[in-house]
Amino acid sequence: MEIVVVGAAGRTGRLLVEKALENKHSVTALLRDPAKLPLEHERLSKVRADVFDVNSLTGPLAGKEAVVIALGVTTRTTTTVFSEGARNVIAAARAGGVRRLVTMSSAGLETKHLPAMQRFVAEFVVDRVYRNIHLDLARMEDEVEASPLDWTIVRVPMLTDGPATPNYQAVVGGHIAKASRIARANVADYIVTHLDDTATYGRRVEVAN
Repeated sequence: MEIVVVGAAGRTGRLLVEKALENKHSVTALLRDPAKLPLEHERLSKVRADVFDVNSLTGPLAGKEAVVIALGVTTRTTTTVFSEGARNVIAAARAGGVRRLVTMSSAGLETKHLPAMQRFVAEFVVDRVYRNIHLDLARMEDEVEASPLDWTIVRVPMLTDGPATPNYQAVVGGHIAKASRIARANVADYIVTHLDDTATYGRRVEVAN
């Protein structure tokens, strides 16, 4: 499959690129600075692009089979990178004939299913700290859900580094009762191995260790 990874320089984005190459896909990595992805492979193309500039996305997405959005931010201030980025990626995907879209989001957008103490921490500590990010992730989910693409939103709890583990959890269209964290490597594994899983089209998926 020919895949585009948006946000390929991030810690999860890099793992997505590596996992996709490992699984024999061809990857176009979109980055503001291609030098920030110190990886070379015969099936990897690195392209300079900016998610705020739809024109920079249209060419690299044309004719590809799937696009994965793994955007991140380095501050907790007000942002539109997720929602504007998704809107522009969707526009470029539609223009280029790309049907499949997978994007990362946060499990913290819904907390009512959590046990009482975990819900208290999520709502009154975590959400207050990450409120600006969560607000824009919610706007991003609205953009994705309204699109005509075969989309999947992968909601993740706290991300950790370290190797992939074989027994992580994934629930399509529901919640994981005590989701607290997941390794980035597990997120990359789930996304890459479910790119063509039609059961996830038009659905939200929660993943956790």
